[in-house]
Order: sequence, then structure tokens, then C-alpha cells
Amino acid sequence: MKWLAASLAVIVAVYAVYKLNFPTYSYRYRLEISLSVDGKVYTGSSVIEVAWGCGPKIAGLGQCAPSLGGQATVIDLGSRGVVVATLYTGENVSPVPDGAVDATWLCANAFGNRSTTEDLPKLPLLKGRRELSPNSLPRLVWFSNPADPKSARKVTAENVASIVDPTARFTETFVEITRDPIVVDIAKKLPWYPALLEAQKGKLILSEPGKFQLIYKMFVGENTT
Repeated sequence: MKWLAASLAVIVAVYAVYKLNFPTYSYRYRLEISLSVDGKVYTGSSVIEVAWGCGPKIAGLGQCAPSLGGQATVIDLGSRGVVVATLYTGENVSPVPDGAVDATWLCANAFGNRSTTEDLPKLPLLKGRRELSPNSLPRLVWFSNPADPKSARKVTAENVASIVDPTARFTETFVEITRDPIVVDIAKKLPWYPALLEAQKGKLILSEPGKFQLIYKMFVGENTT
């Protein structure tokens, strides 16, 4: 049995060295958005996981990269279609002209964490809830026909009334740290998503500067199993 104990000790030591040199930092949050239309409040929420994987800090190789799990937040407006808060903005420019924020930064920013190399270890320690300001929202897309991706139009807190309905206004938007499980059922809400995934997955999809387009990773995170 001594050899078994020694083997386990070696495995633990190797794992500890690996985690020390290749640390990961992850946290999970719920994004919830409420939109009032004609006096009725519609709410959507989803659980999103942000994971940062880092390399060893040797010879300048200590780079960290994020990945996302979970899905976009869908607000079902009934006969008025759906509003989707996507995981990514769908634009290849920075900063994004209308200020839309990717899910990677959305929650961290709300808690005052810049997701820098120094701040990454603090991310798993986040607790509580934070309201989102109108100028710090995710990419919001209105589909007047949820079955037709060509009906997509970008909306913001400022123009939602002129695009969706004169009475439309966002009443509450917040992020909250959670351990709730991730649920992925986007294909039930946006039936064209599987076709978009099949057409784009494995390909390099880039937007022209200033051009908005639908990309499959906007709806389901690349780190979702």
C-alpha cells in the first residue's frame, strides 16, 4: 500500500505544480433583464459562466484568455417578438460605437473588477448583486419574428421605444453571482440557431468594421458542453 500512497502523493504534487503554473479563474452569474411594454413587464434571465485560463509567467508567456459558458438572455414579448441580450456584440471593432459590453466583462465591470492579470484572482471571490447602468448593457437584439434571423435589429436603452414599441422601456437590469446550473435551450426560443451553428462552427467569422452580424457564439458560449 506504500506504493499507492506514494503514487497519490506524486499525482497531488504534479497537479499542484500544474495549477500553480496554469491557473484558472472562473465565476458564474445570472443576468436578468426586465422590459416594460404597454404597462406589462416581461423578464428574461440566464446563467453565464466566465472562465479565464492562464499560462506560466515565464519569458513573457503568462497570457490569460477567457471563454464563456451558458447562453444569451431571451425576453419573450409575445406577439411583439423577443429581445435577446447576446454574449458577444457581433462587431469586430473596439470600442463598440453604442457601448454594448460582452458577457466576459459585463459582470466583472459591474463589480469594479477590470479582469486584468492582477484582478483575475479576485473574480471567484465575487458575491452579491449589482445593477447595470443604461450605458453598460450587453448587445440587445430585437427579433420581431423569432423564427426569422433576418428580422434582427439592434436596440439600446435609448432607442428601444422608437424600435420595439412607443411604450417600451427597460425597468431593471442586473447581474448576480450564483451557483445555479447552466441551462441551454436557445434552440427552443430561436429555432434557426442550430442552422447558424452548423453553418459557422469551426470557421473564422469576422465582421467588417462597423458592421453587425449574427454569430453563433453570440447565443451559446464556446465553453458550453
